[in-house]
Amino acid sequence: MMPFTMLTAANWIAQETYREIGLFQPSTSAAALERTYANEQSEFVQVGDARVHYRDEGNPDGETLVLLHGTYSSLHTWDGWLAELGEDFRLVRLDMPGFGLTGPRKTDRQTVEGLVRTVSEFCDTLSLTDVTVAGNSLGGGIAWRLATKRPDLVSKLILINAGGATLLSTLSTNLVMFTTEFAQRYMTPRMIVRLILYDAYYDKTKLSESLIRRYHDLLLRPGNRGAVVEIARNYKDDHFEDGVYAFDQSFPRLPSGYAPEPQVWDDYDIAEVSVPTLFQWGCEDEWLPCAFGRELADPVADSEFVVYDRVGHIAMEEDPVRTAADAAAFMTGEPMPYGADDCDCT
Repeated sequence: MMPFTMLTAANWIAQETYREIGLFQPSTSAAALERTYANEQSEFVQVGDARVHYRDEGNPDGETLVLLHGTYSSLHTWDGWLAELGEDFRLVRLDMPGFGLTGPRKTDRQTVEGLVRTVSEFCDTLSLTDVTVAGNSLGGGIAWRLATKRPDLVSKLILINAGGATLLSTLSTNLVMFTTEFAQRYMTPRMIVRLILYDAYYDKTKLSESLIRRYHDLLLRPGNRGAVVEIARNYKDDHFEDGVYAFDQSFPRLPSGYAPEPQVWDDYDIAEVSVPTLFQWGCEDEWLPCAFGRELADPVADSEFVVYDRVGHIAMEEDPVRTAADAAAFMTGEPMPYGADDCDCT
């Protein structure tokens, strides 16, 4: 009989191998994930039909930053900004419904509008006022929509490789065409998450195994995989009329293989953003290229657009030092030390 330690090691290797390449991935219980990914700063608050996981950290007397993550992500994506900004600013970050430890809604539909409403109600629940809201990708799209509806709440915006709407819905359309509902909800080996993150990052050396594992583990929370598909599908169903937008019907591929447009099809208008807005863009973002970002930014009257060379789609996670320093300068009205006006991005 093998020693217990050898049996344990063999079992761990088998589990890790299956997590990496096994086609069917069962869900991991919320309680187990909370033991791993919640910490002493983690709190939970009921907002509508969602039990929202959040952290309120940094300098309680500093200017407040509310931080919104992107698709398939979580509040952990802002760890680097906490390290850089926590001494001077109060950082409040949350897992939006359908993501991270918050998980999916209990009764309401999963929609973009629902995410905007939840963030608004979350801020009211915590009595937050006069805040700067920073968002990446989907979180950026939620942030600017929130600013148009709540100018009493949002005093400044920081949009990091922010989304409009079409990429998420295009991905959903292709997935629905070529996979079943079961596949979208359960066939998610870690290898797929690894490939997506490699597609999002410019500097692959910054993709640690623990980061890849975190993305995959939190995706396996019950309901999270289905929630993302539902958000995208509901956006398409609610806002795209037949023949108005021609989706690419070719075989599904990584996000860098699509050609998203900054066109917004819902009732929100980014031109209605009236607060000072900083657009931060990873120059090598192949999901939402710089040209996309500049077109999205053009209607915002009081805005500044800066780019970062050798950085991809999740700019604040891949390069927290430069992006956080410029965010701090923007909030305090000082010159930004890093962001460039232009670079060799397309």
